[in-house]
Amino acid sequence: MAKIELPEHPLDATLIDMGSHQLLTLERTMPHSTATLWPALTQRSVVGRWAPFSPDRDLDRLGPVTLRQADDLKANANPGKVLTAASQQMLSLNWVDDRIDIELAPSPEGTIVQLSQVFVDASLAPSLAAGWHICLQALDAVAGGTQIPLVTGVAAHAAGWDSLYDEYARMLGFDS
Repeated sequence: MAKIELPEHPLDATLIDMGSHQLLTLERTMPHSTATLWPALTQRSVVGRWAPFSPDRDLDRLGPVTLRQADDLKANANPGKVLTAASQQMLSLNWVDDRIDIELAPSPEGTIVQLSQVFVDASLAPSLAAGWHICLQALDAVAGGTQIPLVTGVAAHAAGWDSLYDEYARMLGFDS
């Protein structure tokens, strides 16, 4: 499988042990306005092009949502709930037992995108960081109008998931 070309992003993440849960945060500056990124974060037809899930509705209003694996829409549906939908500022949702927050902040270079996930099993941190890294690269590409193939599952490996996993494992203090 050929390598998928995505926008470059610096390798960076933080992991905070909150006792019973972990908080993983990745932050990127993207050369797009918040007005351009917001529909990419919330429109059902676009979310599945960059995220690991595809929602059954737009994510711009609060309430329950069904999230399916973006690479297998026939797979079991996962329950979700949009908790915050502050236009061009913040999207928060529960995905099964995890919470995902995506904050947008205007910057001179475009928009600072901060993605945080609260989850239980600390050993998943390098995998989640590598996956979200690729998802943020895909979000950047999709928001810029680039047509890219889905970058979840097997395609994520072609996009560099394995080397990202190793780097995040090292960075976050896990042996790979």
